[in-house]
Amino acid sequence: MIFEPNNSTDIISLIPLASAGFVFILGIFVFLSNWRATLNRIFFFYSISITIWFFGTYKMFFACENAETAMFWDRFIYIGVIFIPSISYHFSIAFANLRRQRKFVFLGYLISIVFLFFIKNPLFTDKLFVYKWGCHTIAGPLHNVFLVLFFVGIIALFANIYIKIKRAKEKIEKIQARYALTALLILSFGALGFLPAYKIAIFPIAYFSGLICAIILAYAILRHHLFEIRVIAAELLTFATWFVLLIRLLLENNWQNRIIDGMLLVLIIFFGLLLIRSVIKEIEQKDNLEKLTLKLEAANERLKQLDEAKSEFLSIASHQLRTPLTTIKGVTSMLLEEFWGKLNEEQKKHLDQIYQSEERLLKLVEDLLDITRIEAGRMQFNFKPTSLEELIDGQIKELRPMAVKKSLYLHFIKFKSPLPKVLVDTHKIEQVIQNLIDNAIKYTDAGEITITLEPTDDHLLFSIKDTGSGITKSIQPFLFEKFQRGPRATTRYTEGAGLGLYWAGKVIRAHNGKIWVESEGENEGSVFYFTLPIIKEA
Repeated sequence: MIFEPNNSTDIISLIPLASAGFVFILGIFVFLSNWRATLNRIFFFYSISITIWFFGTYKMFFACENAETAMFWDRFIYIGVIFIPSISYHFSIAFANLRRQRKFVFLGYLISIVFLFFIKNPLFTDKLFVYKWGCHTIAGPLHNVFLVLFFVGIIALFANIYIKIKRAKEKIEKIQARYALTALLILSFGALGFLPAYKIAIFPIAYFSGLICAIILAYAILRHHLFEIRVIAAELLTFATWFVLLIRLLLENNWQNRIIDGMLLVLIIFFGLLLIRSVIKEIEQKDNLEKLTLKLEAANERLKQLDEAKSEFLSIASHQLRTPLTTIKGVTSMLLEEFWGKLNEEQKKHLDQIYQSEERLLKLVEDLLDITRIEAGRMQFNFKPTSLEELIDGQIKELRPMAVKKSLYLHFIKFKSPLPKVLVDTHKIEQVIQNLIDNAIKYTDAGEITITLEPTDDHLLFSIKDTGSGITKSIQPFLFEKFQRGPRATTRYTEGAGLGLYWAGKVIRAHNGKIWVESEGENEGSVFYFTLPIIKEA
């Protein structure tokens, strides 16, 4: 049968040529994306083998009229085809991370090299079989041996990918392995290209398997970029543009237009790679951010657990401390009252110091208990309509001696008209007011302390302004947190624990109010505010 090229054959012949260029560019792209990775390097060599196969197929379409030329290009095809099993097997070993089989990789390449020296030998292929869609050299005895080894290699790589699927711990690894398995399964259909060597005429569709396999494997080795829709869209768009431009370049008869199309193809390849790289980089940043977010969430959850454990410990410890401290305080009080006999002044002085220290310790224990109760949602509130003015008057009366002792002017500027009542736990709000007045007296050496109470919308606004040491801007946002104290406070009153304002904040917020502080800085005084909702009339 005489093979006669026609227009349809010309078009068909361009497909392997365009595929050769496409696979080669794809191989370069994968190699450049991460040339240090073993899989990327193996894929690059795989793409070269496929490119040789495709290019040789293209040349053979027009060489069937000349037996010598046709046989040359057919043997040229085998230079690529002979290495496909060994490279594919090497890929499966690296992909599945099967170190024990590495010695067989060397054996596979050695067998390919041996067959490389026999491709011109008549025992491998001889004579030419011409059929409707092309031509092929006829297989000899050595070709039969090669074909057996070819299928052994294909079966081995399928087994390795199956092992990878079974051993994969993460879902993404299983999906990637399935993609690789699909790609290599499609590659196995390339064996149909050997049928003409046994005088079985078949349409030359075998090279499509190599093209499809190359595309799928390229995705498979791009790891976590594999299933990002934006990367897939960018790559498909870029590869499709390359393919179309390459076909256009090959179909163009005018050399000037070919030069223009060639320059355009180079530019599109360059900018396409930049586009894909930028999309991948963006997704990597997104993935890293998601990983950091997950780590932060885990760390935050751990901190919550530690905070709960700490609160539980404080609650237990406070309960255990309160009983012996109360006993010691009671005994010390009885000693000061001379229940068991007269005391001299020196003894009274030291006992009084012990008593004051016990008072501070008991207050700290009570604060810790109150805080743990609030944080655990176990704090009991006894809400009732209350006049806030009366509570302030009571606390000023109690604490005025401390202010007089320091020569401070402590006064309460009352609103002109009667103020509405608020629904509060009287005892706890008294403690908040006491804490704020006590702090103002402690940290003010000279001047005055002014308290005001006025209505604002549906709240009462309490403020206490002093001319004391002030608070730096950097400390103010954290002042109502646990164990937080200003720099001046830690040096002047070392016995404080930094719980008073934290507890006050919790109590005010439990009453649906707000609490905050304003200060221009050190030695500029400060103003503490809190609001409480007014009882709405029915």
